Formats: sequence, structure tokens, C-alpha cells
Amino acid sequence: MKLVNLYHTPAVLLWLLTLNAGVQPGLAWFDVGKVIDNVSGAVKTSYQYAKKNGYCKLTECCDEVHIHSDVTELRRALEKSLYGQHIAEQVVVNAIGGHFKNIENSEKPLVMSLHGLPGTGKNFIAEHIIRALYKHGANSKFVHKYLGRIHFPLQSEVETYKINLVSDIKTAIARCPKSLFIFDEVEKMPVGLFDSIVTLLDHHAYTKQLDFRQSIFIFLSNVAGPEIADRLKSLVDRGVWREETKLHDFESTLEIASYNLIGGLYKSELIESHVIDHFVPFLPLELRHVESCIRTEYAKFSKAKMSDEMLSTIVKEGITFDETGLYSNNGCKRVTKKVEALYYRGLRKQQQKQEL
Repeated sequence: MKLVNLYHTPAVLLWLLTLNAGVQPGLAWFDVGKVIDNVSGAVKTSYQYAKKNGYCKLTECCDEVHIHSDVTELRRALEKSLYGQHIAEQVVVNAIGGHFKNIENSEKPLVMSLHGLPGTGKNFIAEHIIRALYKHGANSKFVHKYLGRIHFPLQSEVETYKINLVSDIKTAIARCPKSLFIFDEVEKMPVGLFDSIVTLLDHHAYTKQLDFRQSIFIFLSNVAGPEIADRLKSLVDRGVWREETKLHDFESTLEIASYNLIGGLYKSELIESHVIDHFVPFLPLELRHVESCIRTEYAKFSKAKMSDEMLSTIVKEGITFDETGLYSNNGCKRVTKKVEALYYRGLRKQQQKQEL
């Protein structure tokens, strides 16, 4: 039986009980439980139908419509516009794809720690993850982002932050088990902050009321950026092509550096307890990668091909390189505003010529 109008439920239940007693008096009480189960199932079905076709049409719900987990879209977006990060692209796409493929049988939350110099793509990839997984993107109420210097500015308040963080995560999971948590500027967060959530990120992290196993936690940090660059240079000097490097070439370096360098993961139980599933390296960018970023930004303003002169000007104004001259110190960090300014300058020049 399928009931659509929930207010009819009490009357239907009474009718079913009466019918059951009238037809089989001797077995009336024996079958009451079965009747109630049938009615409860019908009520549940009706509730889900009403919610899906009513309430969830008007607002965001924790369902497959609003959390579509489009990993194919994520992969295509990263292939198109993430430069120089073949390891990060592969690891993130496979990790998220595997998590959602096995979401109903997941034993723990997916936990990733992304490391690299500024401008190498950590926030870029995080934003693409948000857009690929949630219909409302960054505006989704199931996406929770914390900034180190904004949300956790004081080491002296770390105990208060711990309590509030656990409470926030529990509240979010109660609303939607498939929530996403992003912690940016981890190196600016108080030491010991994440010790309070280790249990929530471990295997079999669930209770009767809360299930954390379907959620995703992503940590973004500049810590270990120089160590990644040194490790990459060492590999290249030994004859290994950049595109041939693998996750295992960097992962232990990231884990050791994160644990020993001052920041939110310093001596952290997250690392000691091995609840971080993937330490993801973002390699320092070379000139060719930065030039690709510049061209991509310029394409947002004009369909015309960017001139070599304009490209060279932006590189000179906005990009600095390390002592080897091979890797950019700031990646693509300053590219967007440099392109905006140069494009606007070009428009002004055109306008001035037309006025003459």
C-alpha cells in the first residue's frame, strides 16, 4: 500500500486493525505487528515521495539530486585547466571516485592533505571538487570551509576551538553524512587543533545517531612546499622526467615535513594515527605552466590569441623564480589580476585611439 496523504495514516491504521480482527478474531493480536510494519513502510514511502517531490524541490537536500558526485566532470575540468600537476590530478580523481563508488560500504571518511607552494593549484582543485560534487557548489550548505587566520587565529584559544570544531562537524554530519570539510591555511592554524577530531576520521567512525564514514575532509597547506621542490629537482637531476614522477616519490617527504614543521599538523595525532589517506604533492610550476595559466585567464576576456609581447610583460611583472631559475616562487598566484589589469590597459588604449 502506498499512502501519499500523511494525515490519513491514523485512520488507515485503525481500519486495518479492525479488518484484521474481524476476519481472523483468533489471530487479531498475533498479526498486529505485521500490520503496523506494513503501514509504517507505506508511511515511510509516502514521506520520501512527498519530500522528494515537494520540500526538496524548494531547498537543498542530502540526496543524489543535490549531491551528484560527478567525478567525470571533475576529471575533465582538471585535465583542461590544471597545469603541471599530474600526480595531484590522478590521486584526487581516483580517491574521490573510489570513495563515492563504495560510499554505501565506506569504512571511514576520505581524508586528503594537499601540500605545495602558493599558486600551485591547491585551492583551484578544491573549488573544482566542490563544483563537481554539489549542485549548489560553494553555496551548498553541505560544504564547510575553514580559513586558518579567520576561524582559528589564536593558539591560546585552541581548547575552545577544539570543542567548537567537533560540535560543528557533528552538526553538519547530522544534517548530511556526505558533507565536505575543507581546511585552508593549515600552516596558520594552532598546533593541536586537529587532535580533537581524530576519532571522527578513523575507521568505523559512526554511532547510532551519526555516521562520519561517507564524508570528505581536505586539508590545504603550504607546508613542505620547499621540500617538494628539492625532491623534484633531485629526481630531475637523476634523469627522471617531471611527468614520470609518482606519488610514492613524495608522500613520505610530505608526511615527515608536516609532522615536524610548525603548523596545524605539527606533531598531530592525525599523522600519528594514520587517518590521512593521501598526502598529495603539488609540484612547483615551471615557466611553461605559468604561461598556460596566463593564456587561460586571458581567454576569459578575449577570443583573440594573446600576443607574445603581452605574455612576456605579465611574466616579467608578476612571476619570480627560485635560485635555480627553473621553478616559479608564486606559481599562478598573481596571474589573474595581472591579466585583468593588462587587458583593461589595452581597452583604454583602443578607446584613446578612437577619440583622436
